[in-house]
Amino acid sequence: MYDINTHYKFVAARFLLEFNSAYLAKLFGVPLSKINRIESNMCRIPAIYSFALNSLISQEEKSKEIYHSLESDDLEGFCRKINKSEKISRLSCSKCHSRKLHVMKIKEGIYFIECMKCKKTMYSSKDSAIRYYSWQNKGIYLSHFLYMKK
Repeated sequence: MYDINTHYKFVAARFLLEFNSAYLAKLFGVPLSKINRIESNMCRIPAIYSFALNSLISQEEKSKEIYHSLESDDLEGFCRKINKSEKISRLSCSKCHSRKLHVMKIKEGIYFIECMKCKKTMYSSKDSAIRYYSWQNKGIYLSHFLYMKK
């Protein structure tokens, strides 16, 4: 288990899970203002939130890569460069909602996505497709460029 005890670790974990702050607040059953205060370093992070985030990470298919990224990346630098209120889109199959996807770049800005579970094919130019493609080829890492609107 990774100890998520600082605001920048909390923000990094949320971004690696690709959750919006509103969605995370809903999952935790707390007001959005509580998540915003934590991410702004205005209050202490209760240990139960660290356990909850670790539980969410452990349910991810690439949990080992997420933990590795949390341990090695410059989390503080990442948190300074990003807009924490940015709406994050999470890439998943539109039919079965699986995250077992294969993403291929067709041309600049257009990605072909195939669900490995139900074999549905999709096309996308969203940030989530760019991020998933990058993570698929280079491993999961935090980069503020992967979370900025193009």
